[in-house]
Amino acid sequence: MTKIELLQSLTSKVNQLYAQYAQHTEQKLNTKFDPQLFGENSQSFSFYYQEIQETLKQLAHVPENDLNLAIFFTEKLLSQCTALSDALNPITVNTMSKKTQQMAQSIHQLPPRERLEKYYVALQALNEKITQQQDEKHKTQDPNERSYLEQKIAFTQQRRDKCLMAIEVLEEYLIFKENQI
Repeated sequence: MTKIELLQSLTSKVNQLYAQYAQHTEQKLNTKFDPQLFGENSQSFSFYYQEIQETLKQLAHVPENDLNLAIFFTEKLLSQCTALSDALNPITVNTMSKKTQQMAQSIHQLPPRERLEKYYVALQALNEKITQQQDEKHKTQDPNERSYLEQKIAFTQQRRDKCLMAIEVLEEYLIFKENQI
């Protein structure tokens, strides 16, 4: 790969990064970056993007015969892009599980009849999701995509089965309670 091709490829990656996060240009990032990547911490996206542009300019000015310096600036540029992208896409796995737990707790705190209504709504949503996934599976030609969709369908069917079981148990409980009165 020539230096010009490398610069074109890296410029394209930098432009993709900007396009992906253009709506965040003034967003302040409260992230501590490696001081070798960025000069300051807790700055806006546009500040970090300018530093990436500066690294790209430095790479463009590296002499053709200085391979080590070109590799250094290329690795720095790619690391800057990765770090900035990671800072803008924090991992939300824990917050999602907390939200799911809170939702489950709030449903389980409902009186049985209201909980049963929620279960029926969830059952309907799961049935619609299975139908949509099956439609997607029938439309796709790619065998890998088909296999992936079959796995999604199986997982959604397991969720539906659990929902049906919960409905059945709750209905039996309500019948039992009514018979005691």
